[in-house]
Amino acid sequence: MTKGQKRREQILDVAKEITINEGYNSLTFRKIAERLSITHGNLQYYYPTKNDLFRAIMDRELTKFTESLKLSVTAASSKRGSLDAIIQSAYDLMKKPNRILWQTLCVQANHNTELADILKRENEQYCKSLENELKTIAPHLSDLRLNHISKIVNALLDGLGVQLTYEDHDGFEMNALISEIRILLFLLLEENDDITH
Repeated sequence: MTKGQKRREQILDVAKEITINEGYNSLTFRKIAERLSITHGNLQYYYPTKNDLFRAIMDRELTKFTESLKLSVTAASSKRGSLDAIIQSAYDLMKKPNRILWQTLCVQANHNTELADILKRENEQYCKSLENELKTIAPHLSDLRLNHISKIVNALLDGLGVQLTYEDHDGFEMNALISEIRILLFLLLEENDDITH
């Protein structure tokens, strides 16, 4: 890793920590620069605007998320295990404080068109990654159907992420809900394309 790459990672780490622990409004270049003992100008060399910085945070989070998804699916030894891995890997990541970053992006996107574009791009990339994994599990389904299923799963997981702000992560209700989502995904992938038209 080059010195510049290392500095970028340090900036993203601090910015992520501030966002999760203090909120998006507390995410300022001044605060990041102070914590890293660098100048404001040095920080803007890497990330000219706050939106550039937040995009980089979300890109890095999405990469981690999709890599975890791929590893989980690859490690499974059956079709059902692969489907379970898709939901479980997402749920495990959502139980971590990092979900606050996604929730923050959703809230801020309502008032900032640039962040709305970032949210759209991140969701499209996640759905494409999910679609690719689903294609290996259910190659009999058309690309259009797999695209729709990936969007359904994404919507379910988004809703689940919201519920995790007030539900017991390991409670009976949440475990039952996760179980139902797994069954739904299995049923969606078992159907034939002609059933849906």
